[in-house]
Amino acid sequence: MIGIFDEHGVRFRYPTDWEVEVEVDGPRTTVAVNAPDGVAFALVSLDEECPEPAEVAGNALDAMQEEYPDLDAVPVLETIDGHRAIGHDVEFLTLDSTNACCIRCFRTPRRTVFLLGQWSDLEGDDPASRFQLIRDSMEETDS
Repeated sequence: MIGIFDEHGVRFRYPTDWEVEVEVDGPRTTVAVNAPDGVAFALVSLDEECPEPAEVAGNALDAMQEEYPDLDAVPVLETIDGHRAIGHDVEFLTLDSTNACCIRCFRTPRRTVFLLGQWSDLEGDDPASRFQLIRDSMEETDS
C-alpha cells in the first residue's frame, strides 16, 4: 500500500506501513519516514534559507565518514522533480552487515530539498526501492 505525504509545500509517496514524523524548526522542516522494524528510514528536509545543495550533500557525507571512516561513496547527479540534484551513493559495514545510504540535494526557487535514505542488507522487501519511491515521486506543490 502506498500513502501520500502532502504538506509543507511538497508531495511524495511512501509505504503506508512506514511511520511518518514531522518536525518544524523555524525555516527548516524535516519529515522522517521510518520502516516498521526501524532499520530502514528516509529523511526529507526542506530548508527555506536555501543553502547550497553541494554543501548540504557534502556535509551529510562528511558526517557519515566521521561515523564510518571506511565507507565507499560515489558522487551522483540526477534530476528530481525537474531540478538538478547532487549527492552520493554510499555503502558501509556495521555489525557484519552491509548498509547503503542515498544522499540527494537540490534547490528550488523557494527551498533547498535534502533527501537521505538508509537501509541494511538485512532488510527484506527491497528497502532501496522504497526509498526510490519517495525520491521518484518528490514534487514541490507551491512556488
